[in-house]
Amino acid sequence: MTRHHTGQRLARFSSSVARIPAALPGFSRRGVLGASLRVGLWGTMAFALAGCAGGGPTLYTLSVVPGAVVTSPAGTEGAPSYIEVRQPSVASGLDRDRVVTADSGYRLTVSAGDAWADSLAGQVSRVLAGDLAQRLPHSNVFVENDAVTAEPQAYVELSLSRFSSGPSGLVELDAVLSVQSAAAGVPAGSPGGGTTGTQPFIQRVTLRGPAVSSTEGMVQALSQLVGQVADLAAQRLNTLPHALPSQLHAQTAPDGKARSR
Repeated sequence: MTRHHTGQRLARFSSSVARIPAALPGFSRRGVLGASLRVGLWGTMAFALAGCAGGGPTLYTLSVVPGAVVTSPAGTEGAPSYIEVRQPSVASGLDRDRVVTADSGYRLTVSAGDAWADSLAGQVSRVLAGDLAQRLPHSNVFVENDAVTAEPQAYVELSLSRFSSGPSGLVELDAVLSVQSAAAGVPAGSPGGGTTGTQPFIQRVTLRGPAVSSTEGMVQALSQLVGQVADLAAQRLNTLPHALPSQLHAQTAPDGKARSR
């Protein structure tokens, strides 16, 4: 741009400012111009802040899904009365605020705008406990570190390695499930120890759901898969031998910490 053209623009701008009535009491052309610039600056900042406030992630949470009630086989005690769902371990790639939407085996796809409403481990343990309580209505199911005073008679634990859409495009859950009695591992000759059926049940679980096109659809499918894990755990819990409260006194829990009533 030449100096001649620049001078013409400045002249037009100055002439527009000159048309502002100079006779207004307490105002000058310079003051009005400065006020106009300040108003424009504050308006730009307010627009930017409004954009940031409305740009937060969409939050998702897993949900309990109904399942068939597990009945006790004839002549058996059924599931233990007090069951603790341990805090699951989650693969580090999944343990993040943002939702992992796909796992190709070599690459994780993380959503830019979708996040978990709570920690993934906390959600899985809460939903798994809710699923088990629905399937075992005569048992009291609670999550590790809940504000409960009952001594657990059995433990359920999950180790998650895949929890998203997999290489096939289907929603996948890959985990190791552990179900064991509180009497498991007690030395032979001790109360509740050395008896048949106290060995922990450990199984690799690979489940697949439908192909989905949205994060919400994936979360719904994952909730269904957690419900299928609960079906398997409930069946196993229904075959565990019961330990009497007196036998649970100061026994060692699966994490190696002594528990006393």
